[in-house]
Amino acid sequence: MGRSEVSTSVVKWSEDLSNRVSIIIRRYIDHMKFAACIWLFGLSHSFIFFRFYFVCVDLKLHVLYASV
Repeated sequence: MGRSEVSTSVVKWSEDLSNRVSIIIRRYIDHMKFAACIWLFGLSHSFIFFRFYFVCVDLKLHVLYASV
């Protein structure tokens, strides 16, 4: 095995490792984007629910106050 064959195999190994790390990082970023979207979706729905809840409570208080 000559010197150029060794350096070529080291470069190939290094590129393969770099590609694998790049794939792992891309997957991690994709998972983080997905988690952020799910979190925002849940946050927006909980905000809508709480807003609806407080409107109902407010209406009940108005009805209670008007009946007194």
